[in-house]
Amino acid sequence: MHCCCLSAESQPDGDQVINVITFDSPSSPPAAEVAPTSTPTSIFVQRMLTLQLKKDATIEGGSKLGVTVIRAESGLVITTLENGLVENYNNHAAPEQRIYPGDRIVAVSGSSDLDAIVQILREPVEVWTLDVQSMCTREVVLTKQDGAEMGLLLGLRSGVLTVSGVKDSGITPEHNKANPDAPIKAGMRIVAVNDIRAGAWKMVQEMKEATTLRILLREGMLLASPR
Repeated sequence: MHCCCLSAESQPDGDQVINVITFDSPSSPPAAEVAPTSTPTSIFVQRMLTLQLKKDATIEGGSKLGVTVIRAESGLVITTLENGLVENYNNHAAPEQRIYPGDRIVAVSGSSDLDAIVQILREPVEVWTLDVQSMCTREVVLTKQDGAEMGLLLGLRSGVLTVSGVKDSGITPEHNKANPDAPIKAGMRIVAVNDIRAGAWKMVQEMKEATTLRILLREGMLLASPR
């Protein structure tokens, strides 16, 4: 029998540090050591995407976009996703064509003025046409054996799942040793785990339970204030 533990510690500024830990019960026999494996990392390059999204009462959240944004000079930065038209688009798009947290809405219905974009998004329209700047994304595929630790510390800041640190042992440091030019490191944002994009805690749960992990990461933090 194996046990899993998921813990979160609150920090003084209200953020959280999350430990993803997997361990054997005391009565379990020691497992044979099998080296974890990882595939070479892939890169989704930065690109501009145009989405035409129409309200659809037949899908969950079909009357809304289902995104939370913060305002920056370069556009409206998507911080989180939930059920809505954008996630419905994602479910039918290729991974490199999907929208992820950190992408920027740079125009809506032909307008690139930020004040106009905010106003249009608030209006009860039937169709939204979004121009979205998709940011450079790294894909890492990790395979873990039963009872293996991730060796990863995660932080939750304004709903965004981030890498707070990498431990000395576990699947993540093993990946870093095998891929010194493309390590998983503190400060990276995790935008998807096995096609789960909506909900940081759902991504953490997937990392705890799944054997094969397809993780999408981006460099750096989101430096803007919520609007």
